[in-house]
Amino acid sequence: MDLRLRPLVLWLTLVGVLLGATACIPLPSPRDAESVATPGPTTEESPTEGSSSAAPDDDTDADELGDAFDEREEFFRAQQLPMDGTPLVAVTPAQKQFIAEQRAYVEGQGASWSAQDESITLALAADACETAILSAHEVDATTLQTHVDTSPLFAAILPKDTDAATRAAGERNVASVMIFGTSFLCPDDAPAWQAAYLEVYGG
Repeated sequence: MDLRLRPLVLWLTLVGVLLGATACIPLPSPRDAESVATPGPTTEESPTEGSSSAAPDDDTDADELGDAFDEREEFFRAQQLPMDGTPLVAVTPAQKQFIAEQRAYVEGQGASWSAQDESITLALAADACETAILSAHEVDATTLQTHVDTSPLFAAILPKDTDAATRAAGERNVASVMIFGTSFLCPDDAPAWQAAYLEVYGG
């Protein structure tokens, strides 16, 4: 799916997160992408091209789009993510483990941790999982770069008034936190995200 068509279902939540966000660069995740086993993303065989009729292709695309939207809604229900703009708080066991490990790492580096950090961290991971779902779970370097370039969270978190090198380092750190989160919120997609991270940002 073209990510430009990705509806921002978390928009109200992201607005709530961003209203309280200040320019900051989260520390890298405790489990850097390169330290996680990263088998290449599974490549599904492309659909057979037996028919040249445009109508069946359009019907198939519509069905796949509907299935993706349904899966996304189920993901949000399973994750118990509020859509009313209230800050995100870890509620599922996987979310709690993710936040516990991320918080322990951040505080272990001498930095403080806040409720806002928890909300932003969960939003980053959930948004990546949404992108994976709406991309038919076909995540690669292009998916990652497009996601980062169009993410309102990345735009709000990363400082605007820094040099290119500092901003690039900050982007890498934010992406690391996001991808660490996918291993908890959407673990089946995590290996593809990790492989994409290594391709885009290196080891």
